[in-house]
Amino acid sequence: MSLESPAFRHGEYVKKTTSIKLIKELRVKYEWLENFLIRVIRNCVDDIDKAIKRAWSPQIIVERNRVIAKAITPKQKVKAFRLGMPKFAKKGINESFSIREKEKITIKDRKFKVEKMPFYIKMRNKIRFSGVVKQVTISLQGGKWFASFLIQTLDKHEEEQKPRSASVGVDIGIKNLATLSNGIVFPKSQPLKKQLKRLRQLQKKLARQVQYSNGYEKTKKRIARLHYFVSQKRKAIIHELTDYLVSNFKKIAIEDLNVKGMIKNNKLAKAISDVGFGMFREILTYKCKLYGVKLVLVDRFFPSSKTCSKCGAKKDDLKLSDRVYTCNSCNLVIDRDLNASLNINGWRQV
Repeated sequence: MSLESPAFRHGEYVKKTTSIKLIKELRVKYEWLENFLIRVIRNCVDDIDKAIKRAWSPQIIVERNRVIAKAITPKQKVKAFRLGMPKFAKKGINESFSIREKEKITIKDRKFKVEKMPFYIKMRNKIRFSGVVKQVTISLQGGKWFASFLIQTLDKHEEEQKPRSASVGVDIGIKNLATLSNGIVFPKSQPLKKQLKRLRQLQKKLARQVQYSNGYEKTKKRIARLHYFVSQKRKAIIHELTDYLVSNFKKIAIEDLNVKGMIKNNKLAKAISDVGFGMFREILTYKCKLYGVKLVLVDRFFPSSKTCSKCGAKKDDLKLSDRVYTCNSCNLVIDRDLNASLNINGWRQV
């Protein structure tokens, strides 16, 4: 059913029970569906049903109506209507499938297999948790296959705790990935910027090849591997930073940045996306819960860069190009990012 259909606009759609009955008919009509296990298709139906119910939940409806009321152009109205709606999948993009029946999954040391599979698949790493395997998701990323296991376990995350400092303020930016209030600076990496020339070459080559030819598919895989390398490089750097923070501090203060609004700046959008502001906050949030660290979100309108960390005076004429902060009141001369991190660490909610 299309998102633009009148029935879907009023929250009406094909029910889960009806979809399950249609599976057998579709498997006869489309031969390529025979390549998939019936359990996998049933799980897809479950996911679609959850996504549609979530799209028409009271919270999403309120948010969607609010955005629709603000929309002006027809393009904005269409985008506002699709807020929270499930997106149609496309073959060849984010390919993955899940098996959620524990009796269909067999694990033996560093090998596993699923139903109807006559052989075991070797895993690179052994499963680190003991418990009941509830689900396995197999995905293809950058030409490599991954198996992600969901395990119900009673094991707790325990490691030797070392003394931690009281608190730290973190100022993330484009010049440096992060500047901490204790003076430590994590330099930026920008993995996409380093691979941009190679990416342009491959994409130009792909555009000139015959679509779906052997050479076209090979170039497409090389591009996918390059994107995978860039994403893993960015993730590794952010994990290194977040591991240091949660291991050494009891309280971490960061700015509540409006990342979606920041990437609307055409001159800085690529640099901001390459650093991974949103990923940093997401990873830091779950690690703080795991390690029992308090995470403080500083008000996004707090002028951390314009406020003097020594006397509290505000410098309204500070420009983005000014990398050194000079206070007109107490004559303090300090690095701009370090000054911001000190203010973030000392912020108190009013």
